[in-house]
Amino acid sequence: MNQTRFRPTDIDKVSTGGSKFLGFLPVSILNYEDRSSEFNWADVFLSITLQSEGSQYTTELKIVGSYDREDNGNIQHCTLLKRLYWFFDLIGFEGGPNLKGDIVDADGNKIDNLEKFLHENYLVKPNTPDIFKYYAYIYKEQGKKDKSKSYTTVYPRLVENTDSGRKELEGYVNFLKSKNIIKEAEQTPFTPNTTETNGAMGTPTQF
Repeated sequence: MNQTRFRPTDIDKVSTGGSKFLGFLPVSILNYEDRSSEFNWADVFLSITLQSEGSQYTTELKIVGSYDREDNGNIQHCTLLKRLYWFFDLIGFEGGPNLKGDIVDADGNKIDNLEKFLHENYLVKPNTPDIFKYYAYIYKEQGKKDKSKSYTTVYPRLVENTDSGRKELEGYVNFLKSKNIIKEAEQTPFTPNTTETNGAMGTPTQF
């Protein structure tokens, strides 16, 4: 009888409770989705679908929020504006929000369909040598309402997948961790049928 283990190739390798598809990883952008019209509170809700190198699964980077505004309604410096321009500069888009918060191109023309515009101009064709041209930090974030749950999260800051880009992102993320700004969920291996000291059955960390 063949006693070798059965392990399909699409099962992520787990060591010390973690996945090889978490951490600092080369990624490609597969899709853009503008969902801002779905939420009254959101000036921007840009969902960016990423695929990590070597993985068949995707993750979602979200640039989401509302602009800080002056009394006259003009937008002003804020975290959302910084994140938008960081991303736009990275992909090479020379437009951005005008003072009213509308996205315009480099010539100041309003972009009515941002999703279509990004699709047509800022997607790398599949199977090209530089498909994984970006570098991301992907981690498990503890649920804000239910602390027993965790969710795969992409920190909303991509960089170029170069030596300098990787060094920059790794230093930045480690700084945020040291300030407890990035709060990762603990990833511990699940041991079946274990009993906690209070008599409750142990529950697995959700990956």
